[in-house]
Amino acid sequence: MRYTLSPEWDIQVPEVFQHRVDGEHVIFWTSGITLLCTVFSYSGEKGRETLLANLRARAEIKELQIIEEIEGEIIRFGYLQPEELHPGHHRLALHAFTTAPFGCLQTSFYLDDAAFLQDQLKIWASVRHNPQDEPK
Repeated sequence: MRYTLSPEWDIQVPEVFQHRVDGEHVIFWTSGITLLCTVFSYSGEKGRETLLANLRARAEIKELQIIEEIEGEIIRFGYLQPEELHPGHHRLALHAFTTAPFGCLQTSFYLDDAAFLQDQLKIWASVRHNPQDEPK
């Protein structure tokens, strides 16, 4: 099902996911997977460049696997981060940022089983940016 997260952003999430709004976040979940979506904006290309540089530096310092794609005005940048919640319980986090000239949709996927990663990458790829009256 396609969910509108803001006037500028929407995402396709399978119907098996439940969802709720928590403040400025939309949270989707199903057994073993949680997806947290947050929309934010910045003042233009300089803001996007700064965001991407900071994200890249964070991922490189921790030697995390990076995923990056450019599709027209959209730049997708993400990284995979293994997390230990408590001794013996690990999960994989995919912190994924879909950036446009004046805003970003951050989607953080939390997977109890890394085997679900390919399906979550498809959800990330489904993100659409619908430009409104953005400043020129």
